[in-house]
Amino acid sequence: MGLPMRYLRVTLDLPNDDHQCQAFQEYMHELMPTFAATPWPGWELFLAAEHTPGRDSSGHTDDPSVKTYLHLWRVRDYNSLPYLMEVFDDNPVYQNLDAMVLREVQDFTQALPYNPQSESPSFVVPDGVRFFLQVTFNVVADPEALAVFDSFMTDCVDDKSSPMSAKFGWSFVHGSYVQTGLLRRYVHIWATHLSLPDPTGTVAWLTAQTAVQKALNQTVAGNPQWEVWEPVSYTE
Repeated sequence: MGLPMRYLRVTLDLPNDDHQCQAFQEYMHELMPTFAATPWPGWELFLAAEHTPGRDSSGHTDDPSVKTYLHLWRVRDYNSLPYLMEVFDDNPVYQNLDAMVLREVQDFTQALPYNPQSESPSFVVPDGVRFFLQVTFNVVADPEALAVFDSFMTDCVDDKSSPMSAKFGWSFVHGSYVQTGLLRRYVHIWATHLSLPDPTGTVAWLTAQTAVQKALNQTVAGNPQWEVWEPVSYTE
C-alpha cells in the first residue's frame, strides 16, 4: 500500500482591491510553469479559490478590506517545502506576489479515507464548478465516534441519492485532516454547478445527522465552520 495522500493547505489574505487581486492572479499564472519545470517531487495545485467579503459563511464577520485566496497543493514529501521556498526566494515574480500578502496560513493535511484522490489519484475538480463549500469540523478524540463519522461520510459521498447531492446539489471533491497548527480538524470541500446553492441549509442538514453530532467537539463554539468559495484558475 502506498503512502496516503498529503496536502499543503494555504490561505492568503490580500487587500480587497480589484487591481491588486488581478496582479496577484497574473503573478500566480507566471509562477505555475515553474512547478512543472523544477524537479521537486509531486507538487500539484489541486484547487484554487477566492472568498470575497460578504460571501456566505458561518457566523464570523468578514473584514471588508480583505479578500482571501485558498490554495490546496497535493504534495508527496513534506520535506520538499523548504527547498521550494529557497528556490522561490530568489524569484522576482514570487517576491512581488509575496509583498502583496497581508497574512498567510499554511497547514499540512492528510487525506481521509473517503477523499476522492485517495481512490483515484487522477481525480480533478470537475469542469464548470460555480462554488465550493468548505466545512471544517472540530472533532472529538473518540476513535469509535470518528469511525462512525467516517462510515457515514463514505456513504454520503458515494450515494448519489444522499441529500447532499440529490437535494442540495453538492459533490464531494476533497477531505483531509489537519496535521499542523490546531489539530483535530477535518476539512471537507464540496463543489456545485448551481448558480444559487443553499449552503446554510446544506450545513444544517449535515450537522443534524447523528454520526456528525457525536463526532463534533461540542466545547468549540460555532462548530462546524464553513465558507463559500469561488474557483480561480491560474492556467487560463
